[in-house]
Amino acid sequence: MPLIQPRPFKVPKKSAAAQVSQLRVSPAPVGGLNFRDSIAEMPPQDALILKNFIPKRTGTQLRPGWQYTTSVLLEDPIVSLFSYNVPDVVNGKLFAASGGDIWDVTQDPPVVSQASTGSTEDHWVTTQFSTSAGNFLLAVSPGAGYWTYDGSTWTQQSITGLPSDPETVMVWKNRVWFTIADSSSVYYLDTIDAITGTAVQFEMGSLLRNGGYIRSLINWTMDAGIGVDDYLVVVGSEGDLGVWQGTDPTDPDKFSLRGVWYVGPVPDYGNISAAYGGDVMLISELGLVPISKLVNGQFSADLSQGPSSKVQSVLSPLITELKHNPSFDLRIITSSEILMIKLPPQGSAYEQFCMNVSTGSWCTFDNMPIVSCCLFGGEFYFATDDNRIARGLYGELDQVSIDGTLGQAVQGEIQTAFNAYDAPGNLKKFVMARPVFVTRQPPSFKLRINTQYSTQGVAGSPSFNSDPNSEWDVDSWNLGRWSSASNTYEIWTGVFGLGYYGSLRMRVRGLGGTTTFSSYHVMGEMGGIM
Repeated sequence: MPLIQPRPFKVPKKSAAAQVSQLRVSPAPVGGLNFRDSIAEMPPQDALILKNFIPKRTGTQLRPGWQYTTSVLLEDPIVSLFSYNVPDVVNGKLFAASGGDIWDVTQDPPVVSQASTGSTEDHWVTTQFSTSAGNFLLAVSPGAGYWTYDGSTWTQQSITGLPSDPETVMVWKNRVWFTIADSSSVYYLDTIDAITGTAVQFEMGSLLRNGGYIRSLINWTMDAGIGVDDYLVVVGSEGDLGVWQGTDPTDPDKFSLRGVWYVGPVPDYGNISAAYGGDVMLISELGLVPISKLVNGQFSADLSQGPSSKVQSVLSPLITELKHNPSFDLRIITSSEILMIKLPPQGSAYEQFCMNVSTGSWCTFDNMPIVSCCLFGGEFYFATDDNRIARGLYGELDQVSIDGTLGQAVQGEIQTAFNAYDAPGNLKKFVMARPVFVTRQPPSFKLRINTQYSTQGVAGSPSFNSDPNSEWDVDSWNLGRWSSASNTYEIWTGVFGLGYYGSLRMRVRGLGGTTTFSSYHVMGEMGGIM
């Protein structure tokens, strides 16, 4: 038998372990808040919470910050804020109503522009009107009557036939119109292109089928197929809405009622309408109502209809609860491409619902203590709860002092829609998450993965220190740090979650207006059905 040389011993090779973790990529919630759809069937690009993040087409962006423009605290709350805008912005004025006086708050410190107006609650409604005599700001307030401002002087106008308690003022077909507190009548000046004259009463009680009083008059410019025309929209406090057309209210043949619709009760205080393209948006208990769709039969109380449909189940109850409180404000802020619904404060909490006017997606704002607000020179200004003025949606930090110092990072919070990651019947173990930001400076964040429809929040707040950048030709060369363009920042974070569905809950602090959350990655292990 031949001898066989023994082979050297070799350690058996172990086969490589199979990869068990899977990576999934999800978009940022560019679809905005969604309180309408089932939590189990919500699109992955929607959100359950979207606070201080504006949903845009390419991601969700931390809202810009705000900065004080006055340092002196007025003695009384600033109930109304309004502006006088002229072509030469240098001559524009920003006014605040406080303590029965009108203050000029264009510059710091504020000065009294008109003392002792007689206003009982400092609720003012204003509009601008240009005539051959100049540009005028028309202002009314219960107790104060009717005032005009010509760029330098306030004048209390004495109008024959006008009651002493006008509540709102507007201009339609070059004629000044008024509503009166708790009245079903409106009044208009008998002379066109004039800010004074004799007031003529026009009774509109017949359209108030649900009672109440005339709350607001709105100028609606619309193309009805025979050319562009201005319609007069009359809004009753209990929700009746009438549309008038014509030119001359003194002639029944030239002024007629087109129809009456129901829009739901409206708030008692504040600006409740805003022009939106060729339409007018109106706040009521039905949410945000476009008048064009209402009168054309295309709007209903169905939650699936209307621009506020995704948030209506939350927004409408808030409007119902707060409609008698001062004050609501509806503003379109073009510089930030948003429509803002400012709610009355709820205790010490201030909240605003905002819609991206380009995409129709919704979010909420907080940490902006907006008591009253207006647009001045195209920019958003508001009165704060400490009786000062601030420029809102401006800069990268919140609560910046008038000299540009101090300030704090903007804090936002997100909870995305629950995602089954294409396997709703399989149990999943989530182990890591990685948010992706496009920004000039990496933000700080804390996150968790919620499962099984939990909305548990993140513990604590992330810390963040803004990185001050230097200005060219101002700071020292070779010492200052120059600002850079936006970069992409992403980092893996360990998480734990076990469930069939997963949702990213995240709190972020960073630079407002320049920090965009674009997407997030989730790593987990796929299990069986049980």
